[in-house]
Amino acid sequence: MNVSDLESSAEFYSSAIGQVNMSSVVSACARLNADIIERMGRPTSGLFLGLGEGGLVEMMASRFKRAVVVEASRSLLESARARLSHLESLVLVHERFETYTPAPGVSTACLLANHVLEHLEDPVSLIYRSRTWVDDDGFAVFTVPNATSLHRRIGVAMGLLSDVYALGPQDLRVGHKRVYDLASLRHDVMAGHYEIAESGGFNVKLVSQEQMVGWPASLHEAIYAISRDVPAELCSNVYVVGRPCRD
Repeated sequence: MNVSDLESSAEFYSSAIGQVNMSSVVSACARLNADIIERMGRPTSGLFLGLGEGGLVEMMASRFKRAVVVEASRSLLESARARLSHLESLVLVHERFETYTPAPGVSTACLLANHVLEHLEDPVSLIYRSRTWVDDDGFAVFTVPNATSLHRRIGVAMGLLSDVYALGPQDLRVGHKRVYDLASLRHDVMAGHYEIAESGGFNVKLVSQEQMVGWPASLHEAIYAISRDVPAELCSNVYVVGRPCRD
């Protein structure tokens, strides 16, 4: 991920559409992550790849006795420091994912990479490196936007996208390099030497984020709740939970 992409993403979070992202995508990722953490045995340490505007980290970090956030955008880090200062167990690290290395002998029980892989030139390389950051009995959660979602299918039907895998204006604005579906996400996670423990879809969209400005939080929560019964290929996001394979 280059510097211009990082700063474009940082600007996005302060926009009206960025606030919709907080209400919809971030809250849904937090609920999914929390559900997975409960099922996987409540790990005591967590490593977040990416900070965004800080909402997801704020919702999730208190679940861990030790939490580390790796973020390459200095502006995002600085804007979030005051907001997250009450989280005494949280450590913020200014570093690119591609060059980050934990302190010697330090690993994490849970790695959370929410909406990260679609931004990277070489996501498999990062996935492969990340498995060494995770405890032998730990796990990683990878979430990404879904190419075959209802709203992207509607975009194709309306002539706004050439096909569901095409990068739209919003994708380009925030530095997306690709649009995953569940099969390609599973492929990359396995290529990065993780064993898949669970995968699926979450959240549903019929319209763009710009058209969702002003929707109440209660509506976003209801959409997430019903999405857990919707086929993964129609959801707006897909996820994989992986356990690291050792060479």
